[in-house]
Amino acid sequence: MLHQAPQGETRHRVAWLAALLVAIAALCFLASAAPSQARAAVAPISTADPTPIEARVSITVTSLSKLNLEQGVFQAIFYLGITCSEPCQAADWDLVNANEYTSELTAVIGPTSWWRVSGTFVFQPDLRLFPFDTQTLPIIIEHEDLSLEKLIYIPDQQTSEVSSLIGVPGWLIEPFSLTTTEHFLVGFGETYSSVNFELPVGRSTVASLTKYYIPLLIFIILGAATLFLGRNDIQLRTAGTALVGLTIFYLFTSGGVGAVGYLTVWDISVLVAYISLGLVLLSGIIGAYLYHEHKFDGAEGEALNKRIRFGFLWGVILLVAVSAVAITLVAVLT
Repeated sequence: MLHQAPQGETRHRVAWLAALLVAIAALCFLASAAPSQARAAVAPISTADPTPIEARVSITVTSLSKLNLEQGVFQAIFYLGITCSEPCQAADWDLVNANEYTSELTAVIGPTSWWRVSGTFVFQPDLRLFPFDTQTLPIIIEHEDLSLEKLIYIPDQQTSEVSSLIGVPGWLIEPFSLTTTEHFLVGFGETYSSVNFELPVGRSTVASLTKYYIPLLIFIILGAATLFLGRNDIQLRTAGTALVGLTIFYLFTSGGVGAVGYLTVWDISVLVAYISLGLVLLSGIIGAYLYHEHKFDGAEGEALNKRIRFGFLWGVILLVAVSAVAITLVAVLT
């Protein structure tokens, strides 16, 4: 005969069993949650890149000299001021476009250091508009060690200046600019912050017209004046003297420019003068031939001679006028 447990004892067993199941479920939940919490505790903390140091750059130019278009160099003396927001190895700057230079620390005022710099700098001459050209003289400053991620140069235009006492013979000094650019060095695979100081210098328009174009026009007029000679003096209609004088003048005025791979405005102007004098010479050759063939005899011959002379004269005038307008437009619009 089977023995049955009392009803109260059965309830106690059920309660203990339920409590045991709840405890097992709680342990399983805690075991599954613990690794994720541990992983969250050791997860790496992302940090932003450090902010680069800012260095303000000022330039005060006190001297410009020996501007050489043939070699593309000039000499300058200036004061360089660098103000860092925090220690930035301010003295480790370099002049990228300098052939040679010397520097001397002259003052340290708070966070600003000043150097006196003297050197010879390289630039790229642009002579397409010669003798109405404007040249840009650059000074490029860059840090030797700190890349763009560590240091940024900021141009300080307000504290930069060009001394009013500066004068470059034959040139007019125009307002300067101070800008910042990024320079990527392929060999290092890094980008550096650069400050570009650019000083434009241009030629005087009045001086260029007086020195170059008035003599050029005189040569053309001297050659064209032979077109007024009569048929008996036709052998003098050669403009030979004007051609020789123009050649000597051209060689003299182009001596300081050097060899370039393109035609300048002055080259084109002289070419127009050569063509004009060539037309005068051609009229003399045609006239001499017709004269020896007795084509200028009588009234009809005189009329033919006049048509030839004044036809070539108007051709020269038209050529010079059109060329002058074209050259003026190029000089103004370029």
